[in-house]
Amino acid sequence: MKFIYSLLLFLITCSLQAQPQTDSLKTKILQPADMQADFRYLRRLLEETHPGLYRYTPKAAMQTRLDSLGNTFTKPLPFYDFYRTIEALIADIRCAHTYSLPAKDWEQPFNRQWKTFPLFLFPIQNRSYVLFNGTPNEAIKPGFELLSINGQSMDRIRQILYRYHWDDGYIQTSKQAALQGQLFTLFYYWFVDQPDTFTLTFKTLSGDTIQAIVPAQPFGTSLRFYKKNGVNKQMMAWYNKKQKHPWRLSFLKEPAQTAYLRLDAFGGEGATSNETAVVRFREFMDKSLAKMEKKHTQNLILDLNNNSGGWDSQGIELFTYLMKSDTAVAYYTRQHSITDNSDSEFIQFSDLSEADRKNIKNELIPEPDGTFTLKQGDAGGQPKRYAPKPNRFRGRVYICMNGRSASTASEFLAVAHANKVGVFIGEESGGAYEGGNGGSFVHLELPHSKIYVGTPLVYYNNAVGDIATKGRGTMPDYEVSIRIDDVLTHTSSILEFVKKLIREQDK
Repeated sequence: MKFIYSLLLFLITCSLQAQPQTDSLKTKILQPADMQADFRYLRRLLEETHPGLYRYTPKAAMQTRLDSLGNTFTKPLPFYDFYRTIEALIADIRCAHTYSLPAKDWEQPFNRQWKTFPLFLFPIQNRSYVLFNGTPNEAIKPGFELLSINGQSMDRIRQILYRYHWDDGYIQTSKQAALQGQLFTLFYYWFVDQPDTFTLTFKTLSGDTIQAIVPAQPFGTSLRFYKKNGVNKQMMAWYNKKQKHPWRLSFLKEPAQTAYLRLDAFGGEGATSNETAVVRFREFMDKSLAKMEKKHTQNLILDLNNNSGGWDSQGIELFTYLMKSDTAVAYYTRQHSITDNSDSEFIQFSDLSEADRKNIKNELIPEPDGTFTLKQGDAGGQPKRYAPKPNRFRGRVYICMNGRSASTASEFLAVAHANKVGVFIGEESGGAYEGGNGGSFVHLELPHSKIYVGTPLVYYNNAVGDIATKGRGTMPDYEVSIRIDDVLTHTSSILEFVKKLIREQDK
């Protein structure tokens, strides 16, 4: 699942027509019987299908938590109070692929109705900076640091949002996504407050402290001012540009013989199935490797910053083009499910095709502990091993990553790190080193509240060996973070750091 982690969520695709209306969920009151029924339904979904429910919390402790929550819905509650309770439980599972939303069709009211925070914030090392100003007020400029909202410090707001954000294990870098752009706007509205105006305190580019009062408004209105307000002109020119291709290869003038490979995501146009995803990626990589060979490339910079994932098979393919081993190695040691019941009411809400649902039992191997291993290699359930590509890159590899390098990207990073594919630069990745939960997903509405829930069906074990500390991402060899100056000048101190590493290696 890819949610709202990319830098520019809707800036190109969403409607500009904002028609402010009252959020009907704000006045919706849920009755005890309905909340109890919804909670029981959600609990069944988690206990019957979620393979990672007890991954970071022992079963006894999670059962105690569920029992306790089940006894709390004894009085009518406003909708958002119930939603916050559900989302806190979801966050406690510590799975980046498990989430809840207040409504299935949340995009339309967000664009047109909900009165929300009008600035696009960009988080850097526990500070929040303005990137786009969604108001007509030209005094608020990109690069201003936001210090407080309605008298509440950003440090306090950050802690509230972190409480509800879904992340793998105990990774902190991925939580910064909760303070970026439209995701901050949504989370503030859902979990902090829903005021009509915002009194804001900023630190300016010169270090002065100023205040401004801005209106709460639908995102469509904010988007219109992103484009109309002159203070955003340069930032919009740089960051509101839709790339023609999600995968791009270029060659640096300096250092010599250095290629730069940028992968925005593991997807690509025309990838409608696992098979087509592999074909598309192989075509791209084969052409890229041919170009690199022609230019006698010695160094490859692989940029996976903000890559939120996609097709697992493409991550595996990338690994086989870069692996150092001359023999085949495993990518996953095991993938498993906790159910093989194709007739389950929950499986009917999954993204599995009808043919896949009918074939579930043929693809799963029953285990003594009651789980079901997905067939990878042979019928005995042994891990599938992957051989290096004949045209693989054999030079030095430098891999850039951050807390938004998640899902498929984080799996690749973990396996590549364990197999010493290259040098890792940036921040802790956004997915657990040992593996997460994903594969196929169940998406459904709770019957009475209509809260929309998404949960995974497959538990992943990455082939990374023994783990000293579970629940953390891939750690960089060199920790380097983006700076606000990088954003305001459209430069990259991370790339410059990698160039320096290459020059030192070439001495």
